[in-house]
Amino acid sequence: MLNHLGLFIDYSMIILFVALLGIVGLSLWFKKRKQKVLKIQSDKPKVDSNIEWTSFEFVQHLIKYPDTSDEDFVTMYENLLDEDTLEKDMEDYWKRQLVEDKITQEQFKKIKKAFNQRFKKIRKYAQAKEKSDDIVKWVVKNTDDDRITDENFKD
Repeated sequence: MLNHLGLFIDYSMIILFVALLGIVGLSLWFKKRKQKVLKIQSDKPKVDSNIEWTSFEFVQHLIKYPDTSDEDFVTMYENLLDEDTLEKDMEDYWKRQLVEDKITQEQFKKIKKAFNQRFKKIRKYAQAKEKSDDIVKWVVKNTDDDRITDENFKD
């Protein structure tokens, strides 16, 4: 009978050991997966406000990192070199994808519409930012002038 009791203890220890090994393995797997996800998220380049962008580079960045914030895209748009040819560059890229049969004509139309809406939104934000900067400059400049003028009238 002691012999049977000894086997029972041995099997329960083995089961406990295997269960603990599985738990440790799963926790390591989750940890590695979390690091991999963080690495993928950190691969997105930070948008530096001093970097100048061509229209082509801007479109490529938008294609590769569509989840980039509108503020970053406005910063990029303000630093565009040469002319704004975003629609042309976008169309050229997606037409190549269409010719290579990577997308369908319907997908092309949807993508084109989505990109054009995003470009329009970015341009509006950039224009609003530029106007607000101009207003701030005007207010600062004219406030100083008004103070000087008001002081002259008091004398």
